[in-house]
Amino acid sequence: MKWPGKVEAKTKTDEYLIIEDFFPTMLEMAEVKEYETIQPIDGVSFLHLLTKTNKQKIPNRNLYWNFPNLWGNEGPGIGPTCTIRSQDWKLIYYYETGHKELFNSTYDIGETNNLIQQNPHITKKLSQDLGNYLREVGGQRPKFKSTGEPCPWPDEV
Repeated sequence: MKWPGKVEAKTKTDEYLIIEDFFPTMLEMAEVKEYETIQPIDGVSFLHLLTKTNKQKIPNRNLYWNFPNLWGNEGPGIGPTCTIRSQDWKLIYYYETGHKELFNSTYDIGETNNLIQQNPHITKKLSQDLGNYLREVGGQRPKFKSTGEPCPWPDEV
């Protein structure tokens, strides 16, 4: 970001963000206080992290992704998935196969060491949190072509 007089060059943070955080941040930057949106705003502003106006952290929260569709590409990690990031942990669930991967994002940013076998309790909790969230927001899930039945939620596998 370039914002002379407001944001110091090469500003960094250890806080994790999601793309949905950019919209409320831009609204705050533009000092827009009254607005209407068609859907709820999922993100939170991180302007204070850029301007270092206070030491406040972004509230501890889970981040969620849901990609229940095929987009035409093939390869490792591509396909219908849903994901939860909770503090240091990231759980990825593959709808079609029921396969899960668990990574510690603090120590393994490249996601090379699947820790699912060593952490069954974390896997179970994150699977439950992810399944509950997707049900709560009406998340879509793919169907098996062979039966027409929906793929299981992450906490059903």
